[in-house]
Amino acid sequence: MEGGKALLTLFALALSLAWILVPFAIFAVRNLLREILLEQRRTNTLLEHIGGYRIPRPQPEPTPWRAP
Repeated sequence: MEGGKALLTLFALALSLAWILVPFAIFAVRNLLREILLEQRRTNTLLEHIGGYRIPRPQPEPTPWRAP
C-alpha cells in the first residue's frame, strides 16, 4: 500500500510540474512559429522577385475539391 502512495505522489508531482511549465512552452512555441511565418513570407517574396516569372500559372486554375 505504501508503494502505491509513493507512486501516486510522484505522479501528482510530475503532473503539477507539467501544469506549471506548459504555458511557458506554449508561449515559446508561438513566438517561434511567428518567426518562421515571417521568414517564410520573406522567402516567398524573394522567390517571386528572383524567378516568379519562370513558373507558369496552371491552366485552368485549380478549384478546391468538394464532396458530392
